[in-house]
Amino acid sequence: MSYPFGEVKIMDAGDLVPEAFMYKFTHKPTNRWYIGMHGLKSNESAFDGAYWNSSTDEDFQELLETNPEEFLYEITNVGSIKEMFKLENETLTKLNAAADPLSWNKWNGFVYQTEELPRLDLIDKLATDAYNPDSELERVLVKVAEIYEGLIRLQVRFNTDVSTKKIGEYRNEMNSNNSTKGFTITIVRRDGQKVLVGGNHTLEAAKSSRCQNIEVVYVDEDLTMEEMHAFGNALNRKIEIERMTTSIEDCAGDLIDMYLAGKIKDKTFKTKYCTDYIKITGGFKGNDISKVRKFAVNTIKEQDSWQKGKKWITWSDPKKNHPRNIEKSQKASAQTTDSTLCVHQSSMFRCDRIQEQWCKDSDARQEAGLNPRPNIKVLMHYPDMSTMTEYVKSEVVKMHTRVLTSFLKGEGIKDPEIIFEDLPKWEDKIS
Repeated sequence: MSYPFGEVKIMDAGDLVPEAFMYKFTHKPTNRWYIGMHGLKSNESAFDGAYWNSSTDEDFQELLETNPEEFLYEITNVGSIKEMFKLENETLTKLNAAADPLSWNKWNGFVYQTEELPRLDLIDKLATDAYNPDSELERVLVKVAEIYEGLIRLQVRFNTDVSTKKIGEYRNEMNSNNSTKGFTITIVRRDGQKVLVGGNHTLEAAKSSRCQNIEVVYVDEDLTMEEMHAFGNALNRKIEIERMTTSIEDCAGDLIDMYLAGKIKDKTFKTKYCTDYIKITGGFKGNDISKVRKFAVNTIKEQDSWQKGKKWITWSDPKKNHPRNIEKSQKASAQTTDSTLCVHQSSMFRCDRIQEQWCKDSDARQEAGLNPRPNIKVLMHYPDMSTMTEYVKSEVVKMHTRVLTSFLKGEGIKDPEIIFEDLPKWEDKIS
């Protein structure tokens, strides 16, 4: 799909396949503007022109529909959901968009985090009310297909075998009952934005089932992104209901983030707030509380040892001729052999990118009278250490390996081998 606007500027994202992107509309005759971010669906690209904006301003929407040629449209940044939410808020706050008469933005986006710690009493109440049909939260039966429109996923954890199994269990239960009764999803609303904070697996199951409707619990609360992450974990805390529960790693990761931000001072995570956070967002008890603390403490020790005199290597840059882009391509070429195609990818990629590269390589080899390479090696790189930790924790490599192995077998390769190897992550700081 092409863009109908008068001028379009799209950044070069290199080999990144982002989770989200940030964009800007500028109306040239008036210099009015709108800035937003969009979280991508699994089959959506930042660059296919399928998504325009989420503004609720009727004048802006009418002008965009009637005179699109008067607009400059720009995709300015790409990255993870977390990065784009944070950048959107920082950008709009810096511009004071909500008060600027030239801005169509009615607010400054979701605040990622504040100097204050997440409000645990509020998070605990919202998580309890979300499952209480007698609470005052709005509950509506909504068509599943309509929920996806404009929906932003706060967390997407579909990559593990356990996750796939859970979606299948939910779907089978819905189909056997011919109903989604007993299942709910939770969405936080703010100025036209809809953020899915609870029910990722439930929504995917409903989509693949025979059921058309599902109950949606709406929360109209001014939450920071940090609080929404805590709320999402609290919705999955260990209770009697059989759910994909919040993991020790997820809960510890939140504590680590707050420690690194300077909001938690105790490196042992034994304060009352830390203990309450573990109980409320994870539902952990007894020895599990100690396990969360231990994971957080050990992770910080590991980070401290890694970071001494070092800095993280950023392998991706929008400029194609950037030295890092050239270097990683050279590393991949050097490790490509007659039996193995070596490629490089960031942690945010779909397997179809690698499949496309293999097909092009295979076509070229067959034209030269050579057999396709039976193996694939992927050199991985990450924008930061937290992304790498999340990537490894999600076990997404297992899913990629399974998908790429099936793909090669479908192409007639008998015993393909899929290899994942990290590019160097740290380099010496230049003093």
